Amino acid sequence: MKLFKKDEKPKKKHLSKRKKEKLRLKEKEELLKEKEERKKRPKRFDLKPFFGGIAVGIANIIPGVSGGTMFVIFGLFEKLTNSISDLFKKGSTTKKDSFIFLLKVFLGAAIGIVGFAKILGFTLKYIEAETIFWFMGLILFSVPIIIRNELKGEKFNILFFLIGILIIGVLEYFNLRGGLSNSSDNGSIINYLILSGLGAIAGISMIFPGISGSMVLLVLGKYEMIRGYVDKVTSLDINIYIKLIVFAIGAVLGVIISSKILSKVISKYRGKTVSLILGFIISSALILPLNLETKLVLSTEKICGLIVSFVLGGVLIYLLDRLEKKNSD
Repeated sequence: MKLFKKDEKPKKKHLSKRKKEKLRLKEKEELLKEKEERKKRPKRFDLKPFFGGIAVGIANIIPGVSGGTMFVIFGLFEKLTNSISDLFKKGSTTKKDSFIFLLKVFLGAAIGIVGFAKILGFTLKYIEAETIFWFMGLILFSVPIIIRNELKGEKFNILFFLIGILIIGVLEYFNLRGGLSNSSDNGSIINYLILSGLGAIAGISMIFPGISGSMVLLVLGKYEMIRGYVDKVTSLDINIYIKLIVFAIGAVLGVIISSKILSKVISKYRGKTVSLILGFIISSALILPLNLETKLVLSTEKICGLIVSFVLGGVLIYLLDRLEKKNSD
């Protein structure tokens, strides 16, 4: 049986321009949705969290540089807070993926601290200003990328941005004045409670972009005490190990609590939170030269060296951003 007569042909559907545009937009929307889903899928061999962790470890060695800022620059901040929150969420089906992600980050951070401590110790001793200006370039050139990647259509909030600048300014003011209190070291229960509290503060500042944990401890007058404990690790003194464990427990609790809070705050108030973080990041980068231990003597050669270091920080960020775009495409 013939479906059509000899002269008869199936009628083509002629879509109107409006329907064609609707169909095109729908297809585009589906492609974008699929792309976003691909981004969210865990990558077994994704080394970005590992290298981001190394950057965080390196940043934590330098006083005044925030490890949290490195998380933002590498686009890992939100994923980090969500992963930590996910580990303690009942009924979560992605705990394994979150654990693997966090393992990569913390393994990278450990390598960053241990592996680059001597290198940065050398550069901070002989070219301290150039090293600091390199980090300034790294941070400040990343601001447009952070705005593009993190705001995601939300409005920039100038009030929260200024609050962020003010908070860092107040911290730096007390830091330059020598902190709020003198260091004390005794084996009382109160001292151990204070130590765990300091660990929690350090953990929160480690996660929060723009806020340096070492700077906060300097403000509180406890930086030298904690640094002294770390320096005495090789002495095999059991009391030193106990104090460091108490501090570490507080730090872990600080990281967990701040991550859970930040995860919820970002999802509800993204525009305001990102604006506040940008205030932290920009102001903390601009005040980095104030924390130089050696006096900065400016000469033509020195100024050229500082400019080159600053630009090289920006070049690295540009290359990382190009690489990220290429991988996502």
